[in-house]
Amino acid sequence: MVTAMRSKALLSKSARLKTRRGADTHRVDTLPMRVADLGAGELVAHCDCCGRHFQLYPGHADFDAKTRLVSLLDRLACGARRNGDTCGGLPRRLILRRDDRSWVLDSSGTWIEEHSQFWERGDFEALQGRSQAVF
Repeated sequence: MVTAMRSKALLSKSARLKTRRGADTHRVDTLPMRVADLGAGELVAHCDCCGRHFQLYPGHADFDAKTRLVSLLDRLACGARRNGDTCGGLPRRLILRRDDRSWVLDSSGTWIEEHSQFWERGDFEALQGRSQAVF
């Protein structure tokens, strides 16, 4: 009996990202699935409405250690205020940061390593002596 083989071209981009760096120091299967597994990692929620990033762990939120991380996508709502109104947006994604690397958790509970670069707090500084231009 002949069975069809999957073509590499048919693999989705997310499948390629999951398998490409599996032999690295942080394997995808060792990434946390529950709050208790976070350890030294930093967990950040990204709001789908206002775009703000909010640090969940370590942070002031007191989550049960048995809470599944994927369930936080359905349980959290953004409480940021603007002009007296609460945002109320849902987390677009959860971001795990460890050792200068980051992964994104999607709604299926799969971690995908993120390779994009974002600015850091120290990347921009106010310049002294520049005149203020009006646009």
